[in-house]
Amino acid sequence: MSLGDRLRPLRQPARPAVVCRHLGQIGLVLAVLIAGPTLFAYATGDWTLAHGLLLAALFPALALGLCALLPAPARPIQANEALAVSALVFVVAAALMTYPLTAAGLSPLDAWFESVSGVTTTGLTMVPVPEEKSAAFLLTRAWMQWFGGLGIVVLSLALAAGRPADQRRLSDASGDEENLDQSVRIHARRVLLVYTLLTALGLALVWAAGLPLFEALVHTLAAISTGGFSGYADSLAKINPWGWTALGAVACLGALPLTLLHRAHARGPGRLWSDPELRALGTALVVTTLLLWWLGRLTPADALAQAVFAQTTTGFSTLDVAGLDPASKLVMILSMATGGGVGSTAGGMKLLRVLILIRVIQLAILRVQIPRHGVAQPEIGGRVLEAPQIEHALLLLLLYPIVILASWLPFLAAGYAPLDALFEIVSAVGTVGLSVGITGPDLETGLKLLLSLDMLLGRLEILSLLVLLYPGTWLKRL
Repeated sequence: MSLGDRLRPLRQPARPAVVCRHLGQIGLVLAVLIAGPTLFAYATGDWTLAHGLLLAALFPALALGLCALLPAPARPIQANEALAVSALVFVVAAALMTYPLTAAGLSPLDAWFESVSGVTTTGLTMVPVPEEKSAAFLLTRAWMQWFGGLGIVVLSLALAAGRPADQRRLSDASGDEENLDQSVRIHARRVLLVYTLLTALGLALVWAAGLPLFEALVHTLAAISTGGFSGYADSLAKINPWGWTALGAVACLGALPLTLLHRAHARGPGRLWSDPELRALGTALVVTTLLLWWLGRLTPADALAQAVFAQTTTGFSTLDVAGLDPASKLVMILSMATGGGVGSTAGGMKLLRVLILIRVIQLAILRVQIPRHGVAQPEIGGRVLEAPQIEHALLLLLLYPIVILASWLPFLAAGYAPLDALFEIVSAVGTVGLSVGITGPDLETGLKLLLSLDMLLGRLEILSLLVLLYPGTWLKRL
């Protein structure tokens, strides 16, 4: 008897009514979020975009709001239902924002791509010359990255009510791997507070570095969310060194676990220096900078900037990435793939999972050197790693290369240079946004859709979207 046959009696398919109800509750929060750029578009006279945003805000308020009125189920939300909600909310958010961007002049497919890139905080763009777009359009893109960076689910947990068991399931589905003592809602509100304060601090820092207020706002929203949408066609190349240095500092803050920053505030800065992810991020930045400086012959400033914006998965650039040599591109591919910290706005496989893999390898080597009855447990930062945590980390570390390889083959079949194609795919899956020039309005339709799927898979860390698309999630076999 197969494993599936043995587990079939235990499987519980997702209940569409439960998924719709929770999606409706989150949709109401999404409608409020869209109201911000809507008011700005009306205030600046961009009537076409403003009307499109208004319709995008009214749809979740009405259609999804009706779903929120469904009666509460007797049983709490299941794990598969929570994962489906977590995946659907990003798909729905991207779909809602597609119409306003279409009204702003993009084709429907390019508008979908831009929306997905925004809510997943990737930064790959179908707008070759952002300077030609209105201020409201640029703010809307950056705002999508801001609320996508924190996570719409986390925002909803912070602002809405619900049963503790449901909140816990949704929190787990949003990718938070912390073991929390406080309630999920308190945790979400603390994360929202830290995120908001960092945004305000970042805006003050970037504005003080010499950027005009609006440009500072747009770039700060993209930096703290590690999104990377810029108001310039050449990203940060036109910005003064103080400006992109400030944005690099903001991006590094966004790539750290937000709960770590709250603990450092509550218990002292010593919590920062003892955190393994912070040390790993610092080490990765130093190594990547040195390699880019040595292999790519970049100036120390450009090497540091590219290391920061690749490792934090922010996606800004101070130079033409397409002109880098193959060795530098490979270094940046590895940097983008590893990403930032768990519980941060950064993408990639996450540094904590890489550290878990290293600990598992170390433990395997150690166990052949100690007696059979000896006990050795993997630890990181003084915390013993539980089996489910190790299993989840190793699963994701396996799934990421599979997704990258499967996406790479169509690009090779289309005739793109292997290294450039790999760079673009890792940038999409890692939700980075750096490009070697492949992504653009002229990209083949099928490859645009493929990169859109890659961005969603990367932001949802693959498993949520797989659960959503798996037929067994919705149908119970007899």
